[in-house]
Amino acid sequence: MTNQAQIFLIAPPIADVAQALETLDAACSSGDVAAIVLSFATTDEREQIKQLKAIAPALQKCGTAVLVAASAAVAARGGADGVHVAAPGEAVDDAIDALKPERIVGVGGLRSRHDAMTLGELDIDYLLFGEPYPDGVLPDFDVVLERLAWWAEIFAVPCVGVAPDLERVAAIAATGAEFVGLGDAVWSHVDGPAAAIAQARAAIEAATAALESEREADGR
Repeated sequence: MTNQAQIFLIAPPIADVAQALETLDAACSSGDVAAIVLSFATTDEREQIKQLKAIAPALQKCGTAVLVAASAAVAARGGADGVHVAAPGEAVDDAIDALKPERIVGVGGLRSRHDAMTLGELDIDYLLFGEPYPDGVLPDFDVVLERLAWWAEIFAVPCVGVAPDLERVAAIAATGAEFVGLGDAVWSHVDGPAAAIAQARAAIEAATAALESEREADGR
């Protein structure tokens, strides 16, 4: 049976804790969000820890793993489930040394197959493909799909494929990626985050059913 992709959220930077908690809880309360990456408007680690302690328990209660785009110290002291490292480099090794095996370490910012294969040999929990470049430009979506399908078929480390909008969720799910990543498409949805999550879940279910039917037809 084909495994169904799970939803992986990328939250906007937290500035106002109360407002962020209301928005994030609305997204995660359905129980359909496997993980969420939080980042912070402030660079002060003590303030990051304070904000994380105020937000993480509510999301974790929904069954969502809380990851932070911050230091390993912030993750550990703030009660996060792990960290998301923005790009390959020494920060990945530092996070592994500090947090594994108790917490999750995931990595994004992959620019080549070589990057992915090198990281896949480390003790990490997922690789993220398809997020916007630092200047905000989106990578070529067809290239992202090709890379996800390649990775999901060959390698054991789970992968996250970022869908730039809800219309492309199904295409990500059809690659066999374990997670569909969503950002602004959720937070800017006209009917709110919960409606966006429901739409994404329906798209994933439809894509999974189609993939299962295709495999059955092929005798796989």
